[in-house]
Amino acid sequence: MRNRIELSATLNVQAADEATTPTFQLVAYTGAAIRQGWSRNPLVVDLAQIDASRPIPILYAHGKEMPLLDSVIGKSVEATNDGSQLLLSGELIRGTPAGDKLIALAKAGVPLQASIGADVGSIENIAAGASVTVNGREFAGPISVARGAVLRETSVVLFGADGQTSAAIAAEANEVSPMSDKLNETPVDAVKASAEDTASVAVEKTPEIKAHAPTAEEIAGLVLEKIRAERLDEVRASRAVAPAPAIHVTDVAAQSEPKVVEAALCLAGGLPNVEKVFDQKTLELADKRRNQSSLQEVLVEAARKNGYSGVNRIHAGNIGEVLAGAFPRVQASGFATHSISNVLAATYGKFLLQGYTAVESTWDRIASIRPVSDYKTVTGVRLNGGFEFEDVGPAGELKSADATDETRTIKAKLTGRLSSVTMVDIVNDDLGALTQVPSRLGRGAAIKLNKDFWTEYQLNNATFYQRESPAAGNALSISSLRTAVTSYRKLTDPDGNPLGITPSMLLVPPELEITADELMGSTVLITGENATRGNVNVFAGRFQVVSSSYLTSGTTWWLVANPADLPCMEVAFLNGQRTPTVQQADADFNQLGIQVRGFFSYGVAKAEGRAAYRMATA
Repeated sequence: MRNRIELSATLNVQAADEATTPTFQLVAYTGAAIRQGWSRNPLVVDLAQIDASRPIPILYAHGKEMPLLDSVIGKSVEATNDGSQLLLSGELIRGTPAGDKLIALAKAGVPLQASIGADVGSIENIAAGASVTVNGREFAGPISVARGAVLRETSVVLFGADGQTSAAIAAEANEVSPMSDKLNETPVDAVKASAEDTASVAVEKTPEIKAHAPTAEEIAGLVLEKIRAERLDEVRASRAVAPAPAIHVTDVAAQSEPKVVEAALCLAGGLPNVEKVFDQKTLELADKRRNQSSLQEVLVEAARKNGYSGVNRIHAGNIGEVLAGAFPRVQASGFATHSISNVLAATYGKFLLQGYTAVESTWDRIASIRPVSDYKTVTGVRLNGGFEFEDVGPAGELKSADATDETRTIKAKLTGRLSSVTMVDIVNDDLGALTQVPSRLGRGAAIKLNKDFWTEYQLNNATFYQRESPAAGNALSISSLRTAVTSYRKLTDPDGNPLGITPSMLLVPPELEITADELMGSTVLITGENATRGNVNVFAGRFQVVSSSYLTSGTTWWLVANPADLPCMEVAFLNGQRTPTVQQADADFNQLGIQVRGFFSYGVAKAEGRAAYRMATA
């Protein structure tokens, strides 16, 4: 699903007489960086790739307050894109309730706003320290560039997302350039504000209307009359068989949905790549409540649904009552049943996963993965002979394979840790209890897996894997790499047949990582202290350099096969779950707070001794 961007713009409605068609003009986008609720970085829309070639509908309130066809109030006629800003002009439609209402409001001077919607084709993320040139400007990272955007619709709305910002922009625009006649001559300073912000409608009135310009009180009365009419429509609709609540009521209800609350907490806590976790609509709703999302707010909201009627602020005197309402018990099981438990647990789990994935996972590159269903020992057969095909005689009889008894075993074990959101965390309204603590738990799970994996890999490493005898000449170089490759290619299986597997990775400790990168990245090697001749590096790009901080010897390195061909290590995960699990319950009787436990079930074991070739100096 494509991300959707919402841009607000200054709208200039030319309210013509009854004999002519009313038109509008607006600056759809100024080429500047904007903010979107679903993106952590500022966003620049690449005007060189935007598609605004098709006429688009002009809608009333995004079609949310009436059937979509009835909400059409006009169409765009022309889009002007000079590479630095995008301008739209079009016509409005008379004779429809929505169109006539808009024209009447414009003539009366009621401030309205325009909201432009577009779909994004792709997002390019520019890291901190880098820069990118878009729309004739240079932008410093971190920033995201939206490529291949397609303009979909423009809507006229009564209130923008930020009324104060809208008012400020409207004042600036009116003072610098009212955009009445010379739209293309709008000074850059007049449109410096983020295109996410909203701007008021600039209206040109006919001489007759100017002579009878409405007062501020009359304009306010017109707005109130519009609101009363919409309220009356809502009441009438509520008496029908299928009631349709007003859009602002729907938004409030939607903002209380568990998924939206969870997304708001993740936004407030700064979860990286949040746009990959939640869909666009959820992020839009979450962004509206992110400033109000806190640990206390979520707990009190859940408690009120179960009868709590006290104050919103949690303190030592009411924390027990709030937690009892937020986490009701069922059959004295101790586990929370209200959806708030799932919200906090899911939020906690996402930050736990963030911490888990932040730690290196080199083990995943050299090991095969096996799902297991319990904690019992599982036995597997190592690479062995007895399976070589033989000629089938005239009778068609096949001989049974005679496997050897060379086996390996592996079993999953349970690891875990308990943490708490304490009364102090709750009273202090500390979101770090939902971000830093689970992130560190996730990191702890990854560290435990890495320690177990690399301890097993290096245990009896000098005898289990194929190897050269330790010698000074085994130090990583072109010469020793040549020796290792030749020796690996000459390995045989237990029956004496050529192994026939080519190594694909160069596994090194951090001390040899740069040397390995140089050997794999250089196409020409210069030899000799004052040499003037060059040698072609036949190993350039041949092996993938894989390095782990958990390798303890700074001089030992290995050639390793792809685990899909022949694994040197094996990792078993209970039920195939490759990440830690988080569960939650309210705290024990003697502790006010929330308990969260993380656990992880896995096992590690050596797999095939012929899958790695060891080179050591001592």
